[in-house]
Amino acid sequence: MKKAIILVLVILITLLAGSYLYFSGKEYVIRLSEFDIQAKLEEKLPLSKTYLFIIQVTLNNPRVILENGSSKVTAGLDVIINIRLNNNPEHLGGSVDVSGGVVYLAEKGQFFLTDPVVESLTIQGLSPKYSDKVSIALTKALAEYYKRNPIYTLKATDIKQAAARLVLKDVIVENQELVITLGI
Repeated sequence: MKKAIILVLVILITLLAGSYLYFSGKEYVIRLSEFDIQAKLEEKLPLSKTYLFIIQVTLNNPRVILENGSSKVTAGLDVIINIRLNNNPEHLGGSVDVSGGVVYLAEKGQFFLTDPVVESLTIQGLSPKYSDKVSIALTKALAEYYKRNPIYTLKATDIKQAAARLVLKDVIVENQELVITLGI
């Protein structure tokens, strides 16, 4: 019985060492186009949520822009704001453009946009008196949306992707594609 356990342990250690030596130093590159990222973001839209008890934010129609040489992703969304003041609802529409970095969660094998920063906000008919509150609500809505919705998930069934899940080495935009380099 002890010999069988020792034999199994030796085989497992040999397999692990062999796998490590084989994959060590190898890189796995994932290329995501603007369209790929946009399609992934569209899966969970439209999204509506109420903030500060009076502002309902609806996000829809994502747009993705990748700038060569950058590690940031710029994403735009159409926005519908419903503000209820003194029982008078105001329905306002517009758009918001945000930029953010890319973070990789190895345990889930997922990539997320992180730290969204509002680059431009255009809401038609928005009173300047409410623009700060709407900006706060939008920032919360966007942070929540991007935190919950990955832009890409590694396939657990792909052996190369499973082996490369451990370490994110680089993220950069080249030729209008987000190039993600993983490795051990």
